[in-house]
Amino acid sequence: MSLVFTKTTQIPEGGNFLKGSNFLLLVGTITYSGSYATGGDTFAAGKSPEDLLKQIGAGRVIAVLTDQRGNNPEWNATTKKLALYTGAGIELGAGAYAAAMTASPVPVVILAR
Repeated sequence: MSLVFTKTTQIPEGGNFLKGSNFLLLVGTITYSGSYATGGDTFAAGKSPEDLLKQIGAGRVIAVLTDQRGNNPEWNATTKKLALYTGAGIELGAGAYAAAMTASPVPVVILAR
């Protein structure tokens, strides 16, 4: 299944992002469900951080800055996929997500320019 990015509504400055002089920080959650695919997972149509960036008229995703429940995320701008790695730098194997990943949405901060 695809990932779903949901913006937060708790940032008073922009409602869903913080803007610096040459960057944006998108704040929200990612909902994981189903299984992880080798090489990373895509976001559901209309539910990606890049879709939100299009709405606010700015930039592109550079990096996912927050730990994803023990996994290190890496954004691939070419394939538009979010890959997950263990603390040892090994990509997760294809298969069902661990229960900790699917139990509830995972908080996330995304760097964009």
